[in-house]
Amino acid sequence: MIDWAGRAASPFATVFRRGTKYTACLVTHAQPGLPRGGTYFARHALILCLALSVIPFLRSQETSELAPLAAHALLLDAVNTGDKIVAVGDHGNVVISRDNGLTWTQSITPTRVLLTAVSFPDPQHGWAVGHNGVILATSDGGATWQRQDDGKGLETVLLDVRFLSPSTGFAVGAYGKFLTTSNGGKLWTPGKPAEEEVHYNRINAGSDGELYLAGESGTLLISQDTGKKWTKANVPYDGSLFGTLPLENGGLIVYGLRGHIFRSEDHGVSWEPQNSEIKVLIMSGIRLKSGVLLLAGQGGNFFVSRDSGHTFEPWKPADFGTSVAGLVEANDGAVITVGEAGAVRIKFP
Repeated sequence: MIDWAGRAASPFATVFRRGTKYTACLVTHAQPGLPRGGTYFARHALILCLALSVIPFLRSQETSELAPLAAHALLLDAVNTGDKIVAVGDHGNVVISRDNGLTWTQSITPTRVLLTAVSFPDPQHGWAVGHNGVILATSDGGATWQRQDDGKGLETVLLDVRFLSPSTGFAVGAYGKFLTTSNGGKLWTPGKPAEEEVHYNRINAGSDGELYLAGESGTLLISQDTGKKWTKANVPYDGSLFGTLPLENGGLIVYGLRGHIFRSEDHGVSWEPQNSEIKVLIMSGIRLKSGVLLLAGQGGNFFVSRDSGHTFEPWKPADFGTSVAGLVEANDGAVITVGEAGAVRIKFP
């Protein structure tokens, strides 16, 4: 549901604005090829959209409110900065844990929009992005945050952010939105990685310096020169891709809708499908310190690989049924999930 102020009243909805019209996007099984009936949680999936004419709202100009249950509300992304875990989500919420996800404190931010992603290139410097083109920055480890956008991007939905260093970063989003900075976000420059204005869901970096940009319509773009030039990889799938998991020696995992998983051993030139029999949306993936690959998504379904992505087996933790938008490994080896139930520690076998 979407309330009058345009905020996501449930994790199954999101809003995009163009001109004087707002688009309410409900994530359902109505997409061709998906099972009929029911509603599932998706980080940014755009499936059923209804154009609504409403009065423009100014929630992006407000300040987040202190909420005792902020760590248990909708969270969409998290990162381990080395000395803490930082997670972001609805109503401009930023929560921080310094004890491996056991307890959380909230930092007040200068916005109440849905924050979709967070990136920390070092323990002190971090960025978060979200709806209404909001870009937040911190230089004190997330204790305080400042706006870096101009407040005029009400039509912009940023879906991911990635900083390679405290100076070099990228923000990507809906309708082909692509921004770069080389001075820590003081100036953001728009770019155009591809001709099509597809939704860019996730930008990631490999250990060999390559950048990976995943999006709708089977889009996977690869850059070997820090984002100046992008080449399209021919992934054998035309549905939405929601992320990548870089491996060693040119290896790469990509994942997306309906349990689709693909593996490449040659920097995205050729692909081998590793698709799951469980046809659920896969939203996030990490490589654990042990070398195990872990993917997660709709309905609390996880997919585990212990052979560098050659095979994946389904796994579902006991008493865990919440959908997952992001994964992060804590310093004590626990896996922290973020999603519709907020931040949850799970015991990985």
